[in-house]
Amino acid sequence: MLRRFGSFALASAALVGATVAGTPSDQPARSSETIPGEQRLIELYRDYRDTVVKVKYAVKTVDENGKEHVALTVQSGFYIDAKGTVLTNAVPTQKGPRLRIEKDGLQLLAVPLASDPRSNIALIQVAKPPPGIRYIDLSQPASAPRIGSLAYAITSPLDLAPTPKLGIVTGQESSFGEIEFPCTYTRIGISSGPAEGGSPVFGSDGALIGLSVASLPDVASSYVVPTRSLQHIVAQLRKNGTVFHPKLPVQISERVNPNTLQRSLEVSALDASSAAAKPSGLQAGDLILSLQGKAISGINEWRDALFFSPAGQFLSLTIQRGEEQKEIALLLESQ
Repeated sequence: MLRRFGSFALASAALVGATVAGTPSDQPARSSETIPGEQRLIELYRDYRDTVVKVKYAVKTVDENGKEHVALTVQSGFYIDAKGTVLTNAVPTQKGPRLRIEKDGLQLLAVPLASDPRSNIALIQVAKPPPGIRYIDLSQPASAPRIGSLAYAITSPLDLAPTPKLGIVTGQESSFGEIEFPCTYTRIGISSGPAEGGSPVFGSDGALIGLSVASLPDVASSYVVPTRSLQHIVAQLRKNGTVFHPKLPVQISERVNPNTLQRSLEVSALDASSAAAKPSGLQAGDLILSLQGKAISGINEWRDALFFSPAGQFLSLTIQRGEEQKEIALLLESQ
């Protein structure tokens, strides 16, 4: 079961070796010295712990009997500039809910700048930023981490201080069951706890892997929006206050040839209600060979290509229909 953070939780994972030295009596003894890998993790925590904050907001609701209820949501977040901008999971933007940031015993009022429920990401601003804010620079070059590589999260669980979590990268997926993600998410093999959604996740080199947005409690894992996608989302939230999530009037399925194990993309259905579907010339059963001139065979590639495409753009597809190849142009619509 996929559980979205709204109380989202984070995860990350990695393996650290240890050595045990023998004593003269052959009894094992633990060394007080840190091993190289362990020291690197200690340094990561030291470098980034002060960027992580706790985000709290309360929402009032009225039940059918007219009784008022207040629901408190607690999640993690982190500073992304010296002005006190915090990146976290989606928050309410309408008037009413009161946001506050907690850090080292201080409570700071904050206001929502923009929120994107689809990706579960929001920007909020501390009303009176404290001096000397330490932050994570999102402008650094980003690439997808390799499966099996180390991942290191710093979360803000419950009322505890920033807490490190260690694990490995366990997958890259753009969907879970029937749920389609806006882009390819990074799966991290560590269980999540309350208030850990919105936490930053790093590689062992200290580079930001992404931000936690959902948990998979059944398999002790979590999903992270990768840094490159975060950069794309944050740029749009800053500029427009919203995120453009493009869609096409088609349903695409990934097929695997049972003999060669080669993957391909097939048009499985068309959206008859879309004005762009009919004139496109696409038909169910068409195989997609390339997108914008680039060969494409996996559903992750497809969804990422859409995610990073601007609004109002026509996408050029090369499709195979029987023995014939065709060039098709499709207009990107907003979800």
